Amino acid sequence: MSSRESFLLTVVLAGRQQTGGGYHQALTNLRMLLTSLPDEISITIVDVRGSFVDDIQTLREEGLLDRATVVPIPKKLSSLRDRILTESGLLYRIARALLALIGKKVGTSVVARFLDTSSCDLVYFTSPSPDAADLMVKPFVWTLWDLCHLDSPEFPEIRTSGKFEAREEFNSRAIRKAAFVVVDSPELVSKAARYFAVSENKFVVIPFTPPSARARDSRAIDHLPSEVKALVGKYFFYPAQLWTHKNHLRIVEAMTELDALNNDIHAVFVGKDHGAGAAIQRGVERLGMSQRVHFLGYVDDRAIPALYAHSIALVMASYFGPTNIPPLEAMLLETPVIASDVHLEQLGPAALFFNPDDALELAQRMREANRPSVRKRLIAEGAKRLHGLDLLRAAGEVELSERIMRLSHRILRS
Repeated sequence: MSSRESFLLTVVLAGRQQTGGGYHQALTNLRMLLTSLPDEISITIVDVRGSFVDDIQTLREEGLLDRATVVPIPKKLSSLRDRILTESGLLYRIARALLALIGKKVGTSVVARFLDTSSCDLVYFTSPSPDAADLMVKPFVWTLWDLCHLDSPEFPEIRTSGKFEAREEFNSRAIRKAAFVVVDSPELVSKAARYFAVSENKFVVIPFTPPSARARDSRAIDHLPSEVKALVGKYFFYPAQLWTHKNHLRIVEAMTELDALNNDIHAVFVGKDHGAGAAIQRGVERLGMSQRVHFLGYVDDRAIPALYAHSIALVMASYFGPTNIPPLEAMLLETPVIASDVHLEQLGPAALFFNPDDALELAQRMREANRPSVRKRLIAEGAKRLHGLDLLRAAGEVELSERIMRLSHRILRS
């Protein structure tokens, strides 16, 4: 057994703020680790892209980083051997080719190589980082959000430019190689265990958490973007990146059905354009809804609570699931939820559901969500659902802490 008493856990933050819910979930998981792990676990934080600088400063001001050290990843690794394994220059590529000829493992990522040569005992990836699969030395805990590349490979963001093959390759390696995997729903446990032929015991379920700041931030009309202030109570809200699978046009098609009944109803979309924006805009113009659909792009987090609170409802039209964070944010802010039926397990009676291919059915749900009695019921069911998820999350966090402790005992004795 090692004489060292402290066990060092490195927590990897790899997202960008513009990615939305996943970014906030990674931060939530870090906060959970800082407050729940016993003192004998020391924590190092690696911010891969430098995206979490402001949030780390907030944690420091809250006194949560007393037990943690933030370590930057250098742009160039110091060891010649490490640079040969990771750098993209011509001489390094030639060196890797020569190593490959004699059967040496080459070509790991800079992040993986940095972690493998660090002093940490265990690495915890708070998002589905491909770098985990390249670790050759350090054991790790991985995070899986979905398997939508297998459920819906028809979308261009999944099938083109080798994205499907890349995701399949690193998912398969990371899931099998991880000490255990954190997921957000029992449904995903069953699916991942079946797809990758691993035991369900390999997974820990910790449901997504709506960002706690959402509850504290002001919902006042003054926080609405200027373009939306005149639309209070007359718009449906959808915070989603502009991907094809997010299904924005189905909402616009449903609005044409409402428009036929002389409804002055609008849609407000927020989120970064990932290549589908032009096609969505053309669809909006084709349907004659340009004056009713408002694309705000990326908006500051401080505007989000007001956008939820003053909408008729959230419409979660995505084909991807089985879970997403926006419905939980909406329930936290007492906003009714309409969701595609892939979210049935996550939301249960706390939402109105529709077939994501059926604009007419969605229009019917949008009309229902504007009825006072339905709104009251959905808000009450949303509060119950959040409470149930809180209980499941608390149990998952205890299990995560216990598993990390068990790993620490095994690793320090090895």
